[in-house]
Amino acid sequence: MMRMASRMAYTTLLLLGWRNLWRHRRRTIITLSSIALGFGLAVFAIGLGDSGHNSMIRNAIAMGDGHITIQPRDYFSSPANYRFLSNGRAITQVLDGLQIAGRVAPRVSLQVLVSTANNSIGAGLEGIEVAQDPRRDMLLDKVVEGEWPVAGDRRGLIIGAGMARKLKARIGSKIVIMSGKRGGDSVAHLARVRAIFKSGIDELDSYLALADLQLAQEFLLAEGGVAEQLPVTRIAVFLDDSDTLEQWYDRIKPALHQPDTVVMDWREMMPELVQYIVIDDAGNYVFLLLILIVVVFGIVNTVLMSVLERTREFGLLRALGLNRSYLLLMVLTETFFLSLLAVAAGWVIGGSIHLYMAHYGIDISALVPEGTTFGGTFMDPIIHSELSAARIYQLTVIVFLTTLATGIYPAIKAIRVAPVEALRT
Repeated sequence: MMRMASRMAYTTLLLLGWRNLWRHRRRTIITLSSIALGFGLAVFAIGLGDSGHNSMIRNAIAMGDGHITIQPRDYFSSPANYRFLSNGRAITQVLDGLQIAGRVAPRVSLQVLVSTANNSIGAGLEGIEVAQDPRRDMLLDKVVEGEWPVAGDRRGLIIGAGMARKLKARIGSKIVIMSGKRGGDSVAHLARVRAIFKSGIDELDSYLALADLQLAQEFLLAEGGVAEQLPVTRIAVFLDDSDTLEQWYDRIKPALHQPDTVVMDWREMMPELVQYIVIDDAGNYVFLLLILIVVVFGIVNTVLMSVLERTREFGLLRALGLNRSYLLLMVLTETFFLSLLAVAAGWVIGGSIHLYMAHYGIDISALVPEGTTFGGTFMDPIIHSELSAARIYQLTVIVFLTTLATGIYPAIKAIRVAPVEALRT
């Protein structure tokens, strides 16, 4: 019987909370509308922000050295042509044995001097497997002159439009690639321009030159590398599913535990990009904080006005023997329903905006005249709203708990009502 009576009491409490919320229907609807609109704007801003960040990360991984990179231990802090992995073949065999869901790309990165009859400039030479490296997938549609080299073209060179302009080079031009050796001597090889690309990133277009892996390895052989051991500067691992990064990192790192080798993920390779995303994310949360301030004032206004208008009613209930805890729960129940409705209405508006922007996207090239490149990567000119399940949960919990906590002050004010004074009002 006591359990049944308790259940009836809570049912009555919920019913009273719902009815009290709609005593002033217009005020409640206005409050819900303002909260929902603000919440929708927050969803819009954060969805586009996450999309821009994800776009930059995807492009940085594709243009860079993959989700996971294996390279000499001191290379990241002090890159030099004489620092390389002398046993690249053994490392790739270990990676093949792990059956990684993705692609493994051996690479040679060198700091060189490229020269034509007209000019000489410093450049970064990247030796890749030209027919199957992910760089090919990224740059193939950005080739503006010539054709991408085929496998086995050991003298073919792919350069950016900025480098071609500085060298006054065109398709078929001879380019001498020179590199200094550790002992002070130099080694040089001849290449021919097969293709010219224009990525839109000035750093790449003016500095990067791509060649067949075997051509770049010849510079490492001059530093003491052995061709049969496949000397490389680094090995890039591109995963099919970026969500499995932690899983594969934890498997690859112990498998390649060697004193002269280090395994790094893309966040360690690109700390500037990570810092930029953190700072930009903080800006989105500042915007969300402003929305929450509006929510707080809206909820306080609605619930507090409701409490003040019912001072006499609360005094009568207290005089009839209603305890403070029940009165507190009754007011908090109103806030609970208001929080639920606010979150639901917010997702109706915010979710609609998100779905629209996820399908059609928005062209930001006109909104960002200074360009969408940063730290060697770039943001796609048309971005589509992206919200992960974790972000949806996060936004829902933050707004719901904020609106719910806002009702505490009016509830406390309600239970402090003195029955005698309230009945005199």
